Amino acid sequence: MPTKRKPPVRSARRKTSSKAAPGTADTTSLADVPPPLAFERTAAAAEDEGFDAATAAVFAAVVAVDVFCVAEANAKGPGRGLDALVRVADLAERALEADGAGDAEFTHLFAPRLPFDVLLREGERVTAADLFLARYGADLPKEAVAAVKALVRAEDTVARATWEGKQVTIEDLATGRALPGPALWRRGSRPFVCRLVRLGRAHVPVAVERVEGRATAERLLEEVRSASLVARDVLAAGGIRLRSTKKGFGLGAKLLAVPDGGHEDA
Repeated sequence: MPTKRKPPVRSARRKTSSKAAPGTADTTSLADVPPPLAFERTAAAAEDEGFDAATAAVFAAVVAVDVFCVAEANAKGPGRGLDALVRVADLAERALEADGAGDAEFTHLFAPRLPFDVLLREGERVTAADLFLARYGADLPKEAVAAVKALVRAEDTVARATWEGKQVTIEDLATGRALPGPALWRRGSRPFVCRLVRLGRAHVPVAVERVEGRATAERLLEEVRSASLVARDVLAAGGIRLRSTKKGFGLGAKLLAVPDGGHEDA
């Protein structure tokens, strides 16, 4: 989409990385499972793999909300309320397809983002995750509610891991805040791009994209800002808003990867 701003910063080469979170869940096997049970099963499986409680809760919250959204989007009858989310998801899928990616990349990059980002109603700050909590909050354990709320608050950023013995600390390079990170985090000193979830006294990165080469943190932060503005403007042209501009990097980066003229407004 043409804009009057200067062209975005050229992207550093990145590759998606699921090593920061438990193995990708097969949500098709959970399609007929009530979302609260989907949370419990996924969290238990993650902890069995050796992940800490915060990481397990965040990952399970993503799965439970995804199960809810798929069911709602496929339900018959008017007024289900997810039209804006479905439109943005379709835009993201088309951008990924144009970039040669598919379902696995969509799940990794957008399941932790879109249901917690896209505002569904004009003049209200309501996301699909808010609808999920309104319907199932009373049936969820408190750690599930906390994880969903943390995902709603979370934004895209550049982070770096540092180590002291076996303990990893994840620093948000945009704010300087550093908190303990996930158990089983893969060692590495280079900055990475992610959706950074703060849950209690822990940082849980999701939608992680490892950077290839030696891009500086400053360059990556500028790339995040620039791509986020692209997402904001493309969605605004279709009458859709995100909960905050800083939630737009994932979509904006994929739109920028599409050849000129290869995408339309939402």
